[in-house]
This record gives sequence, C-alpha cells and structure tokens, in this order.
Amino acid sequence: MQETPHSPTPGELPTVRQLNRATLIAAAVAGVLLVTSVMPAEYGVDPLGTGRLMGLTAMGEAKSHRAEAMADTAQTLVLDDAASAPVELGADAETVELMLAPGEGREVKAMTKAGGEFAYEWSTKDGVPIYWEFHGEEVGAVGNDYTSYEIATTTGEKGTFRAPFEGTHGWYWRNDGTAAVTIVARAQGDFAKFALVPKK
Repeated sequence: MQETPHSPTPGELPTVRQLNRATLIAAAVAGVLLVTSVMPAEYGVDPLGTGRLMGLTAMGEAKSHRAEAMADTAQTLVLDDAASAPVELGADAETVELMLAPGEGREVKAMTKAGGEFAYEWSTKDGVPIYWEFHGEEVGAVGNDYTSYEIATTTGEKGTFRAPFEGTHGWYWRNDGTAAVTIVARAQGDFAKFALVPKK
C-alpha cells in the first residue's frame, strides 16, 4: 500500500525569523572560511594569520607570483598567427618531421636567447586536427617548470615569436586519435637549435 506524502502543517514550517537566522549563520560561516582559508590559499592574503598556520599562505603566494610572471611574459611575448603576420619561410628553414602513434606525445623545441625571434609553421600531413601546446622552459628550470603560451587543437599554425627569456621554446603535440599522425614543423630565425626532443 502506497503511503500518501506528508504535507507539513504551518506549525512545522520554519518561521521567517528562523530562516533569517539560518541565512545569517551561513553567511558568517562563509565569511570565516573566506578569510581563514580561501584568501590565503588562492591569493596569498592572510589578514588573520590562520592561513600561515595551516600552510595555505605559501600556496596562495606561489599562485600570485606565477600570475605576475605570466603577466610580465604576456607583455614581452610576440606570438602572431598567420592572420595578422603572414610568414614566408626560406628554403633553408630548419625542418623536422615526426610521426605520432595513437596516444603518443612528442616535442620539437628551438633553443633561443632572450629576445631572439623566429618565424615558424607546422601542420599535419593529412589535415588531421591534433592537440598541441606552445610553451617555453627557461635555462636552469627544474622539474615541470615551464611557461605556456598557447594551447589548442588544430591542423597547424604559423606566425612569429620573440622569446621572453633564454631557453627552449616550441611545441608539444599529442595524438588523441586512433590512427598515426605525421607533423611537419619548420622554423627560421634566431635560434641555436631546432630539433625533436628525445624521448624520456
């Protein structure tokens, strides 16, 4: 036998005063969490010192410093696509051709000085869209410390680039498809080396 749903009577419903009190308590708790946890962890702002006690302030300060570094990089970075800066590479441009099996990822990098400029173009041979990231690693960088310039999934790109720091700058491609993909990358300009990064 199916029971009839119970409808609350007016006496069982919370009063306006109770609802207001619950809302104020929730707002107060949210405010405390914001000041003691969110602000230190996300922005490095720790007005009460609780974030430092819980080890959250260092995390927020690191995020803030990285955001500032990215902002500085954006001011010195020149990264133009073909629509705004058509690129005509000469016959002597460095060329790297690589084939990625399904699920495989590889990198091609140029070694440049700070301020070094080069023109580039790359594309997949069969016009297959592929995931890629254009990024740079400063000389002496440790671990997975790098600066990401652009991420997309396309069949290729071309443009010009000016290095914001000395190090390697180039592309990581990953084949997320079910068939092999061949990529041809070319570059010409101020770099000491333009080559496929060995597998690790």
